[in-house]
Amino acid sequence: MLASKTRTARLLKWTAALAVLTVALAGGGCSTKTIDSIPNWAGGEPVGTPERPAAQAEYPPVNDRPPPRRTELVTEEEQAKIEQDLAAARAAQAVRAKQVQKDRDQMLANTPQPAAKPANSPSN
Repeated sequence: MLASKTRTARLLKWTAALAVLTVALAGGGCSTKTIDSIPNWAGGEPVGTPERPAAQAEYPPVNDRPPPRRTELVTEEEQAKIEQDLAAARAAQAVRAKQVQKDRDQMLANTPQPAAKPANSPSN
């Protein structure tokens, strides 16, 4: 009976120690330093990943209001200039689209076609 109680107490101590060790290892694995030190071949970050910033960015204040919007109307001259800029951008985009279509058609025309089988050859 005494051996059974001793064995149970010892098992309880080992279980508690194992639980503490497991929690310590799991908590330590969440550290950024630990995660950054895992090599790429073992599932770490890919090659070429930028370094983490030295200081973490602060959250913006919740109660700050944005500055008031500009309520001035656009003048007729500004409106005309905006329309001209948009028309020029639209025309430039149309020229680029025609060039892309021309290049695509030329590329498709240069693709090799499969050789045709002669009519009198036996089919496999």
